[in-house]
Amino acid sequence: MLLSVTFGFAILYYMLSLNETVLMINDPTGEAANHDFWNCLYFSGVTILSVGYGDLVPVGSARFFSLIQAAIGLLLPAAYFMKAISDSSHNGENE
Repeated sequence: MLLSVTFGFAILYYMLSLNETVLMINDPTGEAANHDFWNCLYFSGVTILSVGYGDLVPVGSARFFSLIQAAIGLLLPAAYFMKAISDSSHNGENE
């Protein structure tokens, strides 16, 4: 599930990059990052895993989508964990 979300957001960032700058390199020059799919996939992976290296910074509309993606990256695994805990406690009651 996280893999498909990662690819989905990478495609979204790539599509946005066709019309505007969405990723900047975080250095004093402030240059735009290459707008290829691999940079978008890398940024998407770092965002969904909440690692946030800081080497690429979202700008423009990508800032909003990166917040949504980071929230999904935190909440989805927590929901899976809570579901597993709930299922294991219900299985223990049935035995």
